[in-house]
Amino acid sequence: MPSINFARRPFRNERPVYAVAGAALLAAAALFAVNVQIYLGYQMSVAGTTRQIDDLGRRRAAAVATAQDAQRALESFRVSSLAAESQGLIRIAAERQFSWNAVLARLERVLPGEVRVTRLAPRFDGETVSLAMGLVGKDAESVVRTIAALARDPAFSLIDLKSEQAPEQGIPEGRVFEITARYSPEKSGGPKR
Repeated sequence: MPSINFARRPFRNERPVYAVAGAALLAAAALFAVNVQIYLGYQMSVAGTTRQIDDLGRRRAAAVATAQDAQRALESFRVSSLAAESQGLIRIAAERQFSWNAVLARLERVLPGEVRVTRLAPRFDGETVSLAMGLVGKDAESVVRTIAALARDPAFSLIDLKSEQAPEQGIPEGRVFEITARYSPEKSGGPKR
């Protein structure tokens, strides 16, 4: 083993080695500090980008949900508007098939002889027809006989007396009354006596 004697010649000059090693350590420390700074900057930018990606993902999900809701609303609107249109078409078809001659002939057969029709207004609700009738009779018995005659006929149902005015209330021609009834022209047969 070599002995280390610093008093002997030749002296080894290791200062340049230490200087190079020290400079290398300083350079390594500086590079390490720069790397740490770059790493922290990268982490902060990635965190910001991750937040942006998450935010965009949430906004995309909300936009998709809104679009789906709008699509469902549009589809239900289409269905409801088609249903409304079809109801309108059914009502128009019922109006076209309504026979004024048949209802007037039926009323002529059913109503008592002393009762006159002053107003007749049908209202169509799908398959059913409601008639609002303005009538004039001689006396209070005319109202009773009219309701009874309509009740006996199978074509009329849900008969309702809406109003009645006596002659002493300023109606010189007799007792004025209004009746509503559901009319079903499909019901066959004449009035029951």
